[in-house]
Amino acid sequence: MKTFFQYLIRNHLLLILLVIMPVTGIAQEAEVGSCAEKLQTAQNLFDRGQVEQVAGLLQECLKSGFTREESLTAYKLIIQTYLFEDELEKADSAMLDFLKRNPEYELSETDHSSFVHLFNTFQVKPVVQISIHFLSNLPFTTFVESRSVSGIPAKGKYSAPVFNMYGSIEAKFKMTEKIELNFETGYSQLTFINTKEFAGLGTSTYKEKQSRIEIPLSATYNIAKLGKFTPYARLGAGPALMLSSVATTEFIELYTNGNDNTGSDIDRKDARYALDIFGQVGAGMKFKTRGGYMFAEVRGNFGIFNQTRRSDLPDYTHSSEEHGYFYKYADDDFNLNALNFTIGYTQIFYKPSKRGE
Repeated sequence: MKTFFQYLIRNHLLLILLVIMPVTGIAQEAEVGSCAEKLQTAQNLFDRGQVEQVAGLLQECLKSGFTREESLTAYKLIIQTYLFEDELEKADSAMLDFLKRNPEYELSETDHSSFVHLFNTFQVKPVVQISIHFLSNLPFTTFVESRSVSGIPAKGKYSAPVFNMYGSIEAKFKMTEKIELNFETGYSQLTFINTKEFAGLGTSTYKEKQSRIEIPLSATYNIAKLGKFTPYARLGAGPALMLSSVATTEFIELYTNGNDNTGSDIDRKDARYALDIFGQVGAGMKFKTRGGYMFAEVRGNFGIFNQTRRSDLPDYTHSSEEHGYFYKYADDDFNLNALNFTIGYTQIFYKPSKRGE
């Protein structure tokens, strides 16, 4: 039996080795060929002055495989290698790629002098900042001239729900170190409630919800840098274009005689001006992150035009007539404003270039 096993081992040894060796080789290659291993190998080659293989060893891993810190180290090695070999065009190209990936990089004391010198021959400028705003409006009215249906005096009171959706996208352009010019397009909901009490008769409750597009042009002023925090102020103006205006109204009699009226939604666009102009003031705080900012902001948007259209009204089918007949409600003259609360994020897009170009 022993002789038989010796025979099998001796005659199949070559086959066993052919199976085991490729598997072992693959495992070793995977370990040695990892991006972390390649970076360490490249560093050792550079330290010994054997720089010819450094760039080729790291290029593939720069596409994917390095952590951010490993990528920084790899780029520095490649740039210093090109400088060591006096390949200045390749060094410039590598530095440009480095700054595209790391536009906010700040030099450290450990950076090689040759890297520092080349770094300082480049500049990185913000081209545009794109901000996303989201949260809520709190509408309020001003310049109110109270109206009531003919012969029925009423006492009115305005209020608003806490949440009215607001969202916008904004492009910001740096003008100076302190000032930015901003172009914004936003979707805004404004819901307000007007409650009118008629002495001895009852109460009319009117709820209107407007949806509109707001397009302000503004400037922001960065007040000061407080570590990673920067408070800022905003001033601007722009048009608001109405998309829809829908109201729900009810009249509840003081003494219930079965004459209460509760209505369905009524389109109010025929009683509102499609265009308003608003002024804007605001303030906020932004927090620096890698490549951008997180921020919180509050604004006041102040409408300039009276919202109620009274001239050239249609006949009795006009929505104002319907409200007066069924709900004893008449539109006041008023300007519509809003406190705007938003949070959001700003992404900065940079353009690195060689100084003097």
